[in-house]
Amino acid sequence: MRKTAFIALVAFLCMASLLQAAKPLFARDPSISPDGRQVCFVFDDDLWIVDFDGGDARRLTATEAAEWGPQWSYDGKWIAFNSNRGGVVYPYLISPQGGEAKAIISEAYSVVEWFKDSDALLVTKYNPRFGSGFYKMPLDGSRPTLIAEVGERFATLSPDNKSIVFNRYGYPYREAYTGSMSGNLWKIDIATKEYTQLTDGKYSYRYPRFSHSTGALF
Repeated sequence: MRKTAFIALVAFLCMASLLQAAKPLFARDPSISPDGRQVCFVFDDDLWIVDFDGGDARRLTATEAAEWGPQWSYDGKWIAFNSNRGGVVYPYLISPQGGEAKAIISEAYSVVEWFKDSDALLVTKYNPRFGSGFYKMPLDGSRPTLIAEVGERFATLSPDNKSIVFNRYGYPYREAYTGSMSGNLWKIDIATKEYTQLTDGKYSYRYPRFSHSTGALF
C-alpha cells in the first residue's frame, strides 16, 4: 500500500511541475532517501528529486543519454545510477545536492542496490554463459569481486546483507505468458553460494524488495 502511494505521489508531483513540457512522460524508478524526506526518480531519461511532502521537482541530471535505476546510499551522501553515456552502460555516482556525476568504473556493470555500510554496491555484469552475474563493487577503486555467476538484474539485498533475492526468467514484455519459463524468485546465500527457489508456479514473480523495517519480502 505504501509503495503504491509513493509511486502515485511522485507521478502526480512531477507531472504537475512539468505540465508545459513538450512530451510529458510518466515518472519511474523511485528511490526514497534514507530519512524519508525526498524521492529521486527518473523523468524523460534524467534524474529528478522532489520532497516527499510535495513541491517543485529539482533536476539532477541533464544529458542526451538515458539514466535509470537510481539508488540512494544508506548514509544519504550519494545516489548511484546507470547511464549509457558514451554508448556503454556504466554505473555512476552523483551527490543529491547536484554537481557532476562520475563513473565508478569504466566497465559495463549495472547498479542493483547499496550495501548497508555505503562503501560498496551490489552490481551485475553480463556473461554469455550464465547471464547477469552478481558482484560487490567497492567505491575505493578496487576491483569488483564476484558473488555469483548466475543472477539477474531484478534483485534485492536482504537487510542484513547476507543474501540476495532475484527474479530468474520471465520478462515484463511477456505479461500474459504462463509456463515453464515464467519468472520465479530465487535466493542466494552470499557466504555459502547456496541457491534456494522461493516461488514455483506458472505465473511470473518479479521486482522483489525487502522492507528494511520489518524484513518482509515484497
